[in-house]
Amino acid sequence: MNLKSILVIEDHESIRKIIGRFLSRYYQVVTKADGLEGLAYLNQGNFPDLIILDMTMPRINGLEFLSNIRSSGFFRHIPIVIVSGEENNKLIEKCQQLGISGFVAKPFNPFELKEKIHSTLSNSGTNPSAVA
Repeated sequence: MNLKSILVIEDHESIRKIIGRFLSRYYQVVTKADGLEGLAYLNQGNFPDLIILDMTMPRINGLEFLSNIRSSGFFRHIPIVIVSGEENNKLIEKCQQLGISGFVAKPFNPFELKEKIHSTLSNSGTNPSAVA
């Protein structure tokens, strides 16, 4: 079985570890502490099947990261699920305009996140490795 890969970009170490450990049961998971680390990872030639992105981060925040990769020829079609405590409607609307695949509000149930990932991968034309 070929596991799907997920890039988790989250600045809070405890949340990053919880998401990473939980999802590693179902996917290949790489975690990065902010948008700058996430961009560096992608620019090294890595191409995850899905990105989980926090919004409020130092250096490059989630919106800047999202804008950057959506303007990229290589990465623009990677599905992105936002996981954020920011529930500002204008921010969510801007993210939707930039083509996010979903939004999960913090605090969240890990199984809700897993289901959002599964449905996103199913809808993106890839066959998710995790069983819902």
